[in-house]
Amino acid sequence: MKKLISILLCLALLSGLYVSSAPTPLGIGSISYMGQTAYKVSDTQYRLYLSASQQGSAEDLKITSTHEDDKISVVYTPSDAMENFSDGSDARRYATITLTRGEETLSVRLDLILIDGIGTMYLYSDDPVNQGRQWVESSPTKSNAATGSMVFVNENGDTVYDNTLTQIKGRGNSTWLADKKPYQIKLSKKTDLLETGDSANASKTWVLLTNHSDPSQLRNKTVYDLSVAMGMDPGIQCRPVNLFYDNEYRGTYLLCEKVEIKSGRVDIEDLEEAFEELNPDVEDFDSLPTATGQTANGATYIYCPDLNSPENITGGYLLELDTAVRAAAEKCYFTTKRKTYIVVKSPEFASKEAMDYIATYYQEFEDALFNGGTHPVNGKTLPDYADITSLAQCYLINELTKNPDGYRTSCYFYKDADSDVLTAGPIWDYDLSFGQGWGQFISSCADPTGYFTLFANFSKELYHYGPFRQAVHDIYLDEIAPLITDNVLPSLEANIQAMANAAYANDLVWKRSASSYPNACSALRSYITTRNAWLTEAFASWNGEAEETMNLFHDVKESDWFYEAVTNAGQLGLINGLGFGIFAPYRTATRAQTTKILWVMGGSVETEAQAPFADVDPLQWYAPAIAWAKEYGVINGYTSGNFGPEDPITRQDLVVLLYRWSGEKQDDLSALSDFTDSATVSQYAREAICWAIEKGILTGYTDLTLRPLNHITRAELAAVMVRYYTAG
Repeated sequence: MKKLISILLCLALLSGLYVSSAPTPLGIGSISYMGQTAYKVSDTQYRLYLSASQQGSAEDLKITSTHEDDKISVVYTPSDAMENFSDGSDARRYATITLTRGEETLSVRLDLILIDGIGTMYLYSDDPVNQGRQWVESSPTKSNAATGSMVFVNENGDTVYDNTLTQIKGRGNSTWLADKKPYQIKLSKKTDLLETGDSANASKTWVLLTNHSDPSQLRNKTVYDLSVAMGMDPGIQCRPVNLFYDNEYRGTYLLCEKVEIKSGRVDIEDLEEAFEELNPDVEDFDSLPTATGQTANGATYIYCPDLNSPENITGGYLLELDTAVRAAAEKCYFTTKRKTYIVVKSPEFASKEAMDYIATYYQEFEDALFNGGTHPVNGKTLPDYADITSLAQCYLINELTKNPDGYRTSCYFYKDADSDVLTAGPIWDYDLSFGQGWGQFISSCADPTGYFTLFANFSKELYHYGPFRQAVHDIYLDEIAPLITDNVLPSLEANIQAMANAAYANDLVWKRSASSYPNACSALRSYITTRNAWLTEAFASWNGEAEETMNLFHDVKESDWFYEAVTNAGQLGLINGLGFGIFAPYRTATRAQTTKILWVMGGSVETEAQAPFADVDPLQWYAPAIAWAKEYGVINGYTSGNFGPEDPITRQDLVVLLYRWSGEKQDDLSALSDFTDSATVSQYAREAICWAIEKGILTGYTDLTLRPLNHITRAELAAVMVRYYTAG
């Protein structure tokens, strides 16, 4: 590559005629190389990205000035005069382009960014003007699908694919909202783009992940490679690539197998294909209407009516544990009695019979899971419904990585035809793992010690089942811990080196600092090492005989004044926390959280009516509670017609809610005299405050203040609610 650039630029000498005067200013008109237009940084600086596949000659470097008669000369800067990166590497070289017009001269710098070390993919739109990259990316629903062609060259310069594409479209959920977009491509012929040598891995459909939120660009690859090394069925195979889209460099991507039912991927019966064969009159499955049904054991499902069903509807199914909002955007999904949302990814369009079957099956599995591992009616145990080894493998990968999605969303299960069990996997989506996190999980994810995925409701129930605990112990100590030492960390080092040039180029495109990649790689390496050491010690004590006593929330310590109140609230089922063992005791409590606790105290009664407030989304976790509280007169909204579910609640307003719900009457207001700030209690809250003081529900502070207008913290909320609940 270095020789190629040297020859190319040393030979590139383009000359024209002098002109005595010209109406245009001296400057660059355009720079291109083998179809790629150089990126303009400024009037005096341009940039080209050069891969191992770009084996051109001097004539392929095209430079024009703002006037055709200007004289242009190019001088390559020798290696001993290069400007290096901050980390000392020499991936960037440059040439000086000199423009001459009479006695006028202008020097322009052309940076040459090497992106060797990994393969390079070139996507070309059939209609780049009307259906190019910007058109594909303009659809919020990712429905704009273009056609084109692709050339894919590996890191050695060998061509892996050079043919047409039947589809280029967007993909992903939150990643689609970023500036750097992920894509799905379909080849015109099955090809093993990963060059595994296994014919089963030849496929038409592939995905390109951005890793945009991961400054190391290696989290997904590290985890997917681990899944393969563990022998997970299936493990996800992938390789990093550079991407040019319509001759524009777009940075690094992870070329990945798609999670789908087919040979070499999720290799089970294709029930979706059976539906398509039995319903030849359906021209557009996407336009099919949907209807709602309910299983005999309490699950609710959305199905496509009037579809002919295959004789065998026992599989194969590909399911995804997801959020309510994402599930509602899909065609077919079901909701369990415990408000778990499961999207049926395949068959994407399912009949009433098929949806009733799989929803019933999963509900039975969930009922066994939440009953200590044994179904409360039929006596079947978890192994009758699910593969324990795969459940343990997926848990361990999510726990190792502290993945916020772990057993919460973006988690797959599959069930083959005539099979009795669900299998967990394949694993997916780890760009926010290993210390990254998002939202309320950031601080907890950043610490490489401590349990994390264990605190997800799904994992907590699995933990109560002895064979699961034993499987976790055995798999981690016997398989994963040695793999991290012997496989994961050495592979990480190799990948860091292979990606170095391309990663730097990616960070230039997406405006990150030169130190972003090396610093992120160092942090990732350290995190994995520390996390592995902690988990090795932690899982050593797990066994199938007895559970360890663990705090419900890892941010609530025994030394905290609220420890007993929060623990009791959790054990009583009043408060579940924010997920993954996070309670956030000092965070302000919201109106929605408070209403949810009241609803739980009232027996979690479902109402047919929806909450009559404009700002209450019926798909949100708090919607049933707010609907119940409004129907039973426990709450009122604002005069604007809103409820303000995320608004903070004051100490006095919380007590007013409890007082109103209790139905009791308080006439004696003398209790207020014991507190120095009693005058700050609002008139509408004075009876309620006195009632709460006499009942022992509300206590003042040590300085004899009530602080009724203060926003109540989650720790204080737990204390008040437990006192109210136990006061009878």
